[in-house]
Amino acid sequence: METVAADRAILDAFDEALCILESSGALRSMNRAAERLTGYREGELRGEQFFSRLVAPDADDCEPSLAAFSARERLSLRIRRKDKTTIEIRCEVDPLSGDGDGGSLLKLRPIGGSSKSDALDETKKMLETIFGGMADGLVVINEFGDILLFSKGAEKLFGYRAEESLGRNVKMLMPSPYSDAHDSYLAAYRRTGVKKIIGIGQEVVGRRKNGTTFPMYLSIGEIWLEGTRYFVGVTHDLTRLKRAEDRLLTLSAAVEQSPIAVMITNKHGEIEYVNSRFASLTGYPPHELIGRNPRMLQSKRTEGDQYRRLWESIRAGVEWRGQIQDKRKDGKLYWASEIITPLHNAKGEITHYLAMQQDITEQKRDKEALFESEQRFRQIADMAGDWLWEQDPDGRYTYSSGAVEDVLGMTPEEVVGKSYLDLFAKESAEDAALKTAPSSFALRRAFHRVVNHYRHKNDGDVFTESTGAPIFDEAGRLVKWRGVDHDITSRKTFEDALRVRNRAIEAVPIGIAVWDAQAPRVPNIYVNPALSRITGFTREELLGHSLHLLRGPETDPAALEAIRNAIVHRTSCQVVVKFYRKDGVSFWDELSISPVANEAGRITHFVSVHADISDRRRVEENRHELEIAKQIQLSLLPNAPLRTPHMEIAGICVPATHVGGDYFDYFENSGVVDIVIADVSGHSVGAALIMTEVRSTLRAETRKATNALSGPAELLRDLNELLHEDLTAADLFITMFYCRFLPRTRTLQYANAGQNPPLLLRADGAVCVQLDADGLVLGVVRAVDFKEGSLELAAGDKLLFYTDGITEAQNRQGDFFGLERLSAAFMQHRSLSPRDLIKAVLADVRAFRGQAPASDDVAMVVAQVC
Repeated sequence: METVAADRAILDAFDEALCILESSGALRSMNRAAERLTGYREGELRGEQFFSRLVAPDADDCEPSLAAFSARERLSLRIRRKDKTTIEIRCEVDPLSGDGDGGSLLKLRPIGGSSKSDALDETKKMLETIFGGMADGLVVINEFGDILLFSKGAEKLFGYRAEESLGRNVKMLMPSPYSDAHDSYLAAYRRTGVKKIIGIGQEVVGRRKNGTTFPMYLSIGEIWLEGTRYFVGVTHDLTRLKRAEDRLLTLSAAVEQSPIAVMITNKHGEIEYVNSRFASLTGYPPHELIGRNPRMLQSKRTEGDQYRRLWESIRAGVEWRGQIQDKRKDGKLYWASEIITPLHNAKGEITHYLAMQQDITEQKRDKEALFESEQRFRQIADMAGDWLWEQDPDGRYTYSSGAVEDVLGMTPEEVVGKSYLDLFAKESAEDAALKTAPSSFALRRAFHRVVNHYRHKNDGDVFTESTGAPIFDEAGRLVKWRGVDHDITSRKTFEDALRVRNRAIEAVPIGIAVWDAQAPRVPNIYVNPALSRITGFTREELLGHSLHLLRGPETDPAALEAIRNAIVHRTSCQVVVKFYRKDGVSFWDELSISPVANEAGRITHFVSVHADISDRRRVEENRHELEIAKQIQLSLLPNAPLRTPHMEIAGICVPATHVGGDYFDYFENSGVVDIVIADVSGHSVGAALIMTEVRSTLRAETRKATNALSGPAELLRDLNELLHEDLTAADLFITMFYCRFLPRTRTLQYANAGQNPPLLLRADGAVCVQLDADGLVLGVVRAVDFKEGSLELAAGDKLLFYTDGITEAQNRQGDFFGLERLSAAFMQHRSLSPRDLIKAVLADVRAFRGQAPASDDVAMVVAQVC
């Protein structure tokens, strides 16, 4: 074998076809040129009698033995190639030793030096004739990738002219990485003969002259001409096909994912396709519908005549639209708005029917309920004494109850079509607009008890209290107004007389009362609205009573004595005294009393002026106390996030004023992580001190050896019993959520004492889950059993603990931030660390609240499982 390898290495150095034959005529070695000439590989002929195997039977002067050929130094032969073709060659035999025992060197040359070139040219002409007028591209290359033929179709496809391409490597038509590997592929094929894409068509990517790429289908064939191998490639542009496939896929996805139910039947009515929405609507899986007739869905509620008209329309090639009531698989009926369209082929013949259904069951029910409601409304309107009406968006009456005749002296027919402004008394347009609540109409919002001034048909003045509300359609468009007017003409006349007399004193923001100085105990005979607001007592409750009604346990006796002296001596008096409102809450009253004399100079009344200065006094008295409470509160809270190998926790507390009642804590104890969030009622030093006691007691309970295995529910029960007496004495209570995380099992145990349930967001979850367990607030009942919950957490899971200062934050419009917005913010910022997540949620709450002040404290803790 070493000799054969050496022979081959020497022979491959020559371009001429050479073979070494044993003295017996058997082939020992041949070079690549001889392999190309004969079509055989060396291994296929080694050991075979070369002449008897390859020489054609009809060759002239040819004997199948080496001795016969050795007698003639040069001779012409016709040999059979592997592909069964024959070729004329000239053969020379040279002995390798004097006696011929060392074998012979055989030189093989095709007869006619230009035959290879002529054959290639002839083949190129033939290929150009065949492919010249075709859109597909034809490219012929040699074994080394050099382009020998570049058709017109290839010029159009790749953007190169033939003269630019010929002689260049074919890899210029390929983008990277295909171009980078092409030369090595050809080399490997020449060396091993292993085919990869030759003879197999496949989709590839081509590269145009301008650098753009495009999809194409490439077929490669291999041809031999005069012992030389060439490769022929046919390329077909797939750009339009790919675009069509993409459009078809998009259309298919649109139909399959459409919210409209789609069904396709053949012309005989047999179902051939339904989308997922159709299967969902009818309750039948697709395989139970395919091949069936749509009549299986028919209900007895739809008239048969309607189905007849339907088929008459679509068989005539006309689209049908209508509403039908069908039956689901479970027997339930549903209403559908349906469109059926005939589908035609190129000849205009109907081949299929396309049906699209939209479920309108709820719309039908709503419409029927609305009709019933309107009927009931009109019946009640006819029986009611008040004037009921409806107006279009521009304020013109579309309906009026019969009571309008009693109110304005006009029949409903006279009112309908008129604007509400047409019925007003002849006043200026500005005054009329003010009295009809223009802001309500402009802002399209309800109005209540608005006083309107109408002109009766007989020219008298009519006053009504009008209440109305806008009615919107599903798109949010204003459809109409609906309301009622109550006749208050008599009452209005009386009130106007009183209003003239009392307008001045009733408009002032300070409290004013008139006392009867001649009656026992000097009772009130008049109080203005401001005094009712200050004291919390209604006008009726204040009238007939004296200042004794406002006294309380801390009312200064000296101040009362000064008031009594002023009454006895009929003099003026100014004092600052602590009084009590109706709800028992004290307030500071800056009181001024002045006597009123009659024409004879006799004191008949006293006038008292009351100014509530509680806020001013409270600010002064409580400023120092609140500062102390604030320091106490802040000292209780963790001053940094907690990071353990299994969990990261951060928290924050933002008081609404100087000091808050919210409290949170987290700590690690014997490898277990404890988290607590609570809300102590009240905002004072007392509440802050209770918070201190809660924190100390809680931490002490968690460190007891006997409670090492106690769950959160048992701990809350013990905590409630320990704190009950103090909380009761302080008239306070506590809401609290307590949980414990066991790292070894990743188990979270928790219990709740009336606190907002925390939110759990799984690492791969799409929604937030509330963690809740039944339990009464701390400090109400001494013995309470709390329900305990537990669940297993995973890495990446997050917990959000919060107080109601988050969810009950309000904007200027009075809307609450609410649990839904909190859950959305939690999910939106889920990728942040606990500390940054808290900052992001607080920013969302502040942005929602806008300029509205914070009404409650905010506490929040975020824990993330590591």
